[in-house]
Amino acid sequence: MSYGGQTFNGIKEIAEKIESFGFQKIVYNVDHQDVQAGPIQGSFLIFVSGSLCMDENEQFKFSQVFNICPNGQGGLYCHNDIFTVVM
Repeated sequence: MSYGGQTFNGIKEIAEKIESFGFQKIVYNVDHQDVQAGPIQGSFLIFVSGSLCMDENEQFKFSQVFNICPNGQGGLYCHNDIFTVVM
């Protein structure tokens, strides 16, 4: 995860950074989504846009692109995830 010029790797680092934001509730409203076949067989490239509201304050527009890939064991994992909030 990249945020504010810093990079956070692994579930623990990413979870700690997200928890540091301090909001209690977040609501997402999806306006648009699009899915295409990814570059690796069995993968997907997904685009989502919409708005989010944290702790019932003002709404922010967001866009997100992520790449879901096969993990080689019959499951999937998120290989890349780009999430942008427009303030």
